[in-house]
Amino acid sequence: MGRKKNKQVVLKPWCWYCEREFEDEKILLTHQKAKHFKCHVCAKRLSTASGMVIHVAQVHKEDIKRVPNAMPGRDLPNIDIFGSQGIPEEDVADYERRMSEKLGDPASKRSRPPQMQSGVGTNGGSSGASTDAGIGTGV
Repeated sequence: MGRKKNKQVVLKPWCWYCEREFEDEKILLTHQKAKHFKCHVCAKRLSTASGMVIHVAQVHKEDIKRVPNAMPGRDLPNIDIFGSQGIPEEDVADYERRMSEKLGDPASKRSRPPQMQSGVGTNGGSSGASTDAGIGTGV
């Protein structure tokens, strides 16, 4: 009859801070201003985390160390993200891979980089650097 068409997974805009998906970029920006870039003192909504840090420091004389309502590891305000712009490439690739697997795209499972096993090296250990950081060494 016909061949199966190769479907490409189209991802919706998503928030880097909390990984919530949105219908479009405008709704994502509204979400970020309301949940992640809102001043805790005067409720002013800023466009970026760094904008919020500057606002709070200049107007309220306080320091902000963390982005509110963000996942652990993504709560530092030093990364400038505006909607979908500014998201680190490795996080975009990881998110796309996970969403493709979740939606059942078999190609995403084949394109995964090979996993290195702990204690098994390909260079004979001549580099002197270890990615295990002492894990499993009994130290």
